[in-house]
Amino acid sequence: MKDEGFCYVAADPAQPGAAWAATVDEPKYAKDTAKTIAQWVREGANVMRVPTQQARDMLNKWERPEKKKPEKQGALL
Repeated sequence: MKDEGFCYVAADPAQPGAAWAATVDEPKYAKDTAKTIAQWVREGANVMRVPTQQARDMLNKWERPEKKKPEKQGALL
């Protein structure tokens, strides 16, 4: 199997072993990668550098949290 390199993943603290975003670790895109990682940190993600295949596996494990539906307002008396 060919070595595919490494990726940075935004791991979900609420879902161990799962990630909700990834970016490839390429030196020519270092500035863009740094900006992306900084945004993930501001959003509360745990950032890790992992092999590409592990990043794919982590992305497959992540489940989108359900959005809370707004409650209907009761009728006024």
